[in-house]
Amino acid sequence: MTLREAGSADAPAIAALHAASWRSAYRGFAAADYLDGAAAVDLLEGWGKALSAPGAGDFVLLDEEQGRLRAFVSVRRDYEPGYAAFVYALHVDPALRGGGIGRRLLGQAVRRLIAEGRRTLALRAFDGNPGAIRFYLRLGGRIAGHGIDQVGGQDFPDTLIAWQDLEALALACDIEN
Repeated sequence: MTLREAGSADAPAIAALHAASWRSAYRGFAAADYLDGAAAVDLLEGWGKALSAPGAGDFVLLDEEQGRLRAFVSVRRDYEPGYAAFVYALHVDPALRGGGIGRRLLGQAVRRLIAEGRRTLALRAFDGNPGAIRFYLRLGGRIAGHGIDQVGGQDFPDTLIAWQDLEALALACDIEN
């Protein structure tokens, strides 16, 4: 695993992995025509903007192996009211899911937040993706609310998952646990 921070030149690779992850995880509840078409275009535009002008303190970490993007995590500061940091996106190449890559990458992001003095974290997972919700709950996250998010013009119910103790989350992300 090679871990590095993303730059604007990484937008195409991030968008491609993000679109592949959506096609795999969201098939069955998101519109197939969107997943198979416009999603890739929308994600490329979004990542291009986000990486060329990131918010203060925001970061995207990449996990690569031999130059191939395996996973990424995007963290924003003060995005979700009441939490110091927010995982905007965590996606792993669908062919590599279940091998601990996402867990390790999340742990690296959390350790960075701890080093900066951040203590709380939240994220939102679509209710139509129960595997993601189970993953975060196994890492000690607690359900802190529910909402609606929009993707490709469709509204999707989501679950807010939060951690009040980032040290405990960092330990839960250690693969040896």
